[in-house]
Amino acid sequence: MAEIGDDSLISTHPSTSGLQIALHPLALLTISDYITRHTLRKQTGPMVGALLGTQEGRDIAIEHAYEIITLVDKDQVRIDEEWFDNKLRLCEYPFLAS
Repeated sequence: MAEIGDDSLISTHPSTSGLQIALHPLALLTISDYITRHTLRKQTGPMVGALLGTQEGRDIAIEHAYEIITLVDKDQVRIDEEWFDNKLRLCEYPFLAS
């Protein structure tokens, strides 16, 4: 796990994939807040989250982020699927709903 001040989460290499990725400031703030709270509370275990956005060809826009509740059974970490499905349903874009 990365420590505060550890730059292992920052890529300094240019992308060769041809993708253009835009990270919305609110999503970035949410991710930063989640990492900060996890670290300051001295929580152990993985930090799990979801990024939601849109893709048009090779352009990706990440517009929303939120943490995901996990369940720990011995050495296995699982996502609380019922909670995740409900959260995902709340975040659906109106034009994607069927």
